[in-house]
Amino acid sequence: MAAPKSEFDAYSQNYQKLVNQSVGFPGLTVDFFTQGKANFFNKRLGNTKGLKILDIGCGIGQIHPLIQNFERSITGVDVSEESLKVAQAQNPDNTYLPYDGRKLPFKDNSFDVALTICVMHHVPLQQWQNFACEMTRVVKPGGWIFIFEHNPYNPLTRLAVNRCPFDKDAVLLTAKKTERLLSSTGTELKFQSDYIFFTPFKHPWFQKIDSFLRKLPLGGQYCTYGQKKVF
Repeated sequence: MAAPKSEFDAYSQNYQKLVNQSVGFPGLTVDFFTQGKANFFNKRLGNTKGLKILDIGCGIGQIHPLIQNFERSITGVDVSEESLKVAQAQNPDNTYLPYDGRKLPFKDNSFDVALTICVMHHVPLQQWQNFACEMTRVVKPGGWIFIFEHNPYNPLTRLAVNRCPFDKDAVLLTAKKTERLLSSTGTELKFQSDYIFFTPFKHPWFQKIDSFLRKLPLGGQYCTYGQKKVF
């Protein structure tokens, strides 16, 4: 079934430009944040080969070349079919499918990893729990779940969101809220939340600072992540 017409269709060709405009005040670009999240993701998964990864709300698939090492396969889904066309053109070896934003078109336990990046704040509040349940449903026992989100406690993050045209209706959720949603999925998970992007600098020394401060709820974004219990 084709996905419904999405407001993100209108941003598929200039997504990166719009994000760069919204975060440009500290001299950053979207590439800085994409690489930072990829580094976080890759570090947690290590060198595990052959993983099947699902990216929910994948957009134009910007992070995919950065996480596709070690013979990993990537499937992306999104409600914006225009964004999926861009993603497929840029990442021809991956699989991109439309979905309705509610029911993921996959069987239970289909993937080793489910990932979603700054998507939940676009999901209507009444659908947050279903989103979390669907995400855990398609992950195999022992598989990983990663939810990256904006940190509403960070004032620069709030400024960036307010400046971004496709974030005009965004409702930011805290890491604690994300954890409660995962706790209410009916699936046994072992998870935690780490905060990222405390500094706007790429030097490895500053990345060590980020790692040291990861439990302090002041970073620009956070990741709630963990593993599904093996029965």
